[in-house]
Amino acid sequence: MKKSNTTLFKVSETLDQLLIDARQSLQKIAEKCDTYRQKIWREQNKLEESNTIWGYTAVVNEEKLGWRLFMVFMKTRPMTEDFARQQIRRVREDVPGQMQVRLIDVYHLTGTYDWIVVFAAKNWATARKYYDNLRKEYWGLTLEKPELSSVAFTSIRWGKVNPEIERLEEFVSP
Repeated sequence: MKKSNTTLFKVSETLDQLLIDARQSLQKIAEKCDTYRQKIWREQNKLEESNTIWGYTAVVNEEKLGWRLFMVFMKTRPMTEDFARQQIRRVREDVPGQMQVRLIDVYHLTGTYDWIVVFAAKNWATARKYYDNLRKEYWGLTLEKPELSSVAFTSIRWGKVNPEIERLEEFVSP
């Protein structure tokens, strides 16, 4: 049992290091975890094969590209097979991409809202078209009109602190 706990602890350290910087070398991670590179490689592969790690990505500041972040908050009827298939189809067919929208996150929740869609778009007009498309596509499945919001500032995204976090002070009321 003690060996199992040690292994889990090392996997956690490996995962922590990948979350800090997935671009660092296996050798560097091994040094930080006080183990050897081959073990880190095996643990990383296990995490990937079990889909604990879905992939690796860059955290983008859409503002620097002239884009904006938006969120749609939805209250929906309970999930059905048809509802699930409809969502899967839209993702597989890249409906957002065809509408010049980049999906960032899609969450199914318990609580006030059932579904939150986070996406980037070039402007309000593009965001509104995507929002209208969501409303039409899921008509009858939503319990009330979805809410569309623009993100004013991102402090932390995917566990990464915005390197311009001090800009948050720009949002202080006078």
